[in-house]
Amino acid sequence: LLDFRAGYLDSQEKHGPGSNTRAELHEQVPLCASQPRPVSGAQPTIAPARASPPSNKSMSSTYKYVFIPADESRPIEVKEAPVCGLATDNLSQTAKRYFYESSDKAARAAALDGASEEEKNKLADQLRDEIKASGQAGSRMQKIDNDGLIAMLKATHTSNTCEITAVTVPTASNGHRAVSMYSADDSRTRGLPYNRRATELLVASGHDVDSVPTPNNRLAIGAAPRGGVLGDAFVGRCHDDEKADIWTRVDFDLKDADPLSDWCINAKQSGGGGGGGHGNAANLSGLLAPGPTNSFQEGRGDGYTWSQDGEEVELRFAVTEGVRAKHVKVAFSSTKLKVVVEEKVLLEGALGGSVDVDDCTFTLERNGPGVKELAVTLGKKDGSTWPFVIK
Repeated sequence: LLDFRAGYLDSQEKHGPGSNTRAELHEQVPLCASQPRPVSGAQPTIAPARASPPSNKSMSSTYKYVFIPADESRPIEVKEAPVCGLATDNLSQTAKRYFYESSDKAARAAALDGASEEEKNKLADQLRDEIKASGQAGSRMQKIDNDGLIAMLKATHTSNTCEITAVTVPTASNGHRAVSMYSADDSRTRGLPYNRRATELLVASGHDVDSVPTPNNRLAIGAAPRGGVLGDAFVGRCHDDEKADIWTRVDFDLKDADPLSDWCINAKQSGGGGGGGHGNAANLSGLLAPGPTNSFQEGRGDGYTWSQDGEEVELRFAVTEGVRAKHVKVAFSSTKLKVVVEEKVLLEGALGGSVDVDDCTFTLERNGPGVKELAVTLGKKDGSTWPFVIK
């Protein structure tokens, strides 16, 4: 059970203020990263399908992506899948399924289900102690009761998730081609082996590095990031043009996995969509700066997860089994939000954009045995990407 605590704290540290590590992005299979989850009791919002890019390649029925094993004795594999759009992105689903099946999440969930109340309470107390010791004494995590903490731990260890890293974002310079890397979101907790080849792609596309050698004392391009990729990785490319309303998978094959390929060189140039030598590889949920946007926009806050698309923003909070609608108070205004559960303020602040209060709602949902969530949905007044969700 103590492994749960270590893994959960590792996840929280990556999203804490001032963190220099790549943040993690979690999403549920089979939903696409930018596809809104339906609200109970309401008709699900169906995002309009994006058109395919006007090129001969779009006529192909399949696209290619690569699988980069951490074990360098194994070759990089080129895989094919049916061409898909954003709402049916089979690459992200394949990656999440692969990392779930190769992990011990199912066993961890079973162990947590079988724990006694005394063991669960002890685990929750130890988690609070370590949060306090990490300097986050004022965190809202300290105010969540034992059942809430255990529910959050269970949600963390039973969902099909992975870390999605934006190697490049779509820009006019790169033809609106975005390259994304998928890896295990618990790689450091599990002590997975260093993936030199995947890390070199990040470095080659301009992401910042520490001047230290790789674990095998070989220097990558410049030098491998201290927090490089651990474990196996998938890499794929999409054509993502918001203005033209296009999102579709396109080829990323073996020649593209070469750190000296043209797209890596272009990525480092101004407007090329890569790291530009400034900052670590960005998690897709953080790419909300002015300029070209990316359709994958999800992330984590203090005690909640969030996602946004062109129509709405959704925030999800783990709550205890006994919480009912009468225990929930959500104050909506055009630019502010306050969420209270059982007289505890879970979230309060200014929104990253304006909302239509009539299109805002909340619902309590079950997300598996013993896992209950409060989903708060905010209807945007316009289709712009918010630079932040709430502050």
